[in-house]
Amino acid sequence: MELIILTGLSGSGKSTGLKTLEDLGFFTMDNIPFRFAGLILEDLKNSKIDNSVKRIALGLDIRTVINQNDFENFFSHVDRLNIDYKIIFLEASTQAILNRYNLTRRKHPLTKDTLLQSIQDEFCLMKDIKDKANLIIDTSFLSAKELSRKIENAVESFSKSVFLNIHIQSFGFKHGVPIDADMIFDVRTLPNPYYLPDLREKTGFDNEVYDYVMKFDISQELYRKILDLILFLIPGYMKDEKRHLTIGIGCSGGKHRSVSFVRRLENDLRDVEGTNIYTFHREKERGNW
Repeated sequence: MELIILTGLSGSGKSTGLKTLEDLGFFTMDNIPFRFAGLILEDLKNSKIDNSVKRIALGLDIRTVINQNDFENFFSHVDRLNIDYKIIFLEASTQAILNRYNLTRRKHPLTKDTLLQSIQDEFCLMKDIKDKANLIIDTSFLSAKELSRKIENAVESFSKSVFLNIHIQSFGFKHGVPIDADMIFDVRTLPNPYYLPDLREKTGFDNEVYDYVMKFDISQELYRKILDLILFLIPGYMKDEKRHLTIGIGCSGGKHRSVSFVRRLENDLRDVEGTNIYTFHREKERGNW
């Protein structure tokens, strides 16, 4: 049985996450009290309900997690059932959550004097389950499509014997720096295809652009230094049991130079033992080119 527990801060995208897991074939349950969730899992494990259910996603919010005794008893119960589970925790900045609640006019699960106080209290109350999480996703600047992509990648990685999942994304500095990146490399010093009329409307996916970006000595030297640093750091991340490494490659618009570098990194890192490589081109996904 495969169990994914999706939890996090209210307003951080749990509904989108559960819908993604449902589309991936998971039987989803949302906000089931711990004591009932444990019984349902036990029945499913023992095939008392439906032995066709092999993938389960359990959504938990603050109303479920707030009882410390139930929290501890549930995970002890799951461990006794010998069910392999992974926890994905969704979070977002206070401002992002405030903006989402102001937009939807929904009531926060914690009833406090102010919405801000509810959000701040929830940060503290969710700490224990956040500390248990296998993956933490900051959704502050993610679209629903981007969040779904991250969850799909996580599910794929959970099912493989992988020590480190490496996420490489291109982006444009003029559209903001990705806040979830562990390291960021700036390739804006390289010659820019944007200023060549024949290449301006093309992207780093086009071989003409890729060849132009990579033909310069400075491009080759910068690329080698970036690749060497990443290869040097990977064993350390594995030793520290870090499951996800996010690398941002940025140029001005996220269309030419950064995309070209991500293409080459994906190819050169693909065969590194114990890793999965995922690429993401943020500005393309956001419709910025």
